Amino acid sequence: MNLLSDERGFLAGWAVKLILFLAVLGFVIYDGAAIAVNMFQLDGISQEVAVEVSETAREQSSPLLLQRSAAKIAKQHGTQLVSVELSEDKKVLRVTIQRDANTVVVSKVDRISNWGETSAEGKSFTD
Repeated sequence: MNLLSDERGFLAGWAVKLILFLAVLGFVIYDGAAIAVNMFQLDGISQEVAVEVSETAREQSSPLLLQRSAAKIAKQHGTQLVSVELSEDKKVLRVTIQRDANTVVVSKVDRISNWGETSAEGKSFTD
């Protein structure tokens, strides 16, 4: 058997490259899906938090009380409160929350770690 007819090295190299490519593709798909799911979930959660806090705003419009109430409700939903704003006429309440996506690679790499940080704004009427 001469060296030119031996193709084991070629097939093994090709198989290793294919496995590595599929592994990288799997991580990219998983992280992308985790970020997308986080975005969609936060959109709904922000609306829920805004509605629940708006019920508090009907009874009491103290900024400190609204902040505490919103932080508590956001924490119950597994998110972090960024801001609570009540319009000047006290009819519209805006709540902004954020949460990091549960990723494998994105959260570990400093240059792209902010890709997994997602925030959403919910709005509700107080009357």
